Amino acid sequence: MAYYRRRLAHIHVQDYTAYATAAASLLAAQPTGSVLDLGCGGGDLYAGLPGWDYLGVDASPDMIALARSRYPGARFQLGDAIHLPAGQVDAIVAVGEVLNYATDLPGFIHWARQARRHLHPGGVVLLDLAGPSRADPQPQTRITSTSTYQIEVTVQADPQRRTLTRTIVVRDDGGSETEAHVLHLMDPLDVVAALRAAGFEVTALDRYAPDLRFARGWSGFLGRVILDT
Repeated sequence: MAYYRRRLAHIHVQDYTAYATAAASLLAAQPTGSVLDLGCGGGDLYAGLPGWDYLGVDASPDMIALARSRYPGARFQLGDAIHLPAGQVDAIVAVGEVLNYATDLPGFIHWARQARRHLHPGGVVLLDLAGPSRADPQPQTRITSTSTYQIEVTVQADPQRRTLTRTIVVRDDGGSETEAHVLHLMDPLDVVAALRAAGFEVTALDRYAPDLRFARGWSGFLGRVILDT
């Protein structure tokens, strides 16, 4: 399933930048390090971590092309958030419900163990996920119009499957694109349990910055490798 094709990729970057910049601030107290940015989008985490060895990974070819055009000095590659590149890093970041797109809870449990193996001693994971309360019981549609495009988003939840589907239509003078984004919703308590079982000390987050609080049903997690695991 193709996510974030050209039109939506450019719109997404406008909303994503603030979250990526704020997430980078949680890591930037360490002046240097290595970071794997999963679902990197337009690559804005790179700009917030000068001096770090950075690799951005995204499953959208249009997103990767956009990131390379915005940050030609950074490394980007096409790939998914589940199969991590070889080698160890100091931080793994998955900002913007990336892992909700990539897997369900059993898959996340496996991912957390894999992430632990890919981190240096004392390394961290920083991620956010949508939970069951992110979805309204009734379908919701929101239309946003600007001078250059119109975007229509319809959200439909399936409580039994614990999924949320966003049907997104982008229209501009050149035509339109429609994408259906399926997210696997995960209970925050289950996420914390999975990270702890994988060998992380976990801090729950309700924001990446003082003025950037997560919306209802959206939770952040900072996991640090426990050194004796």
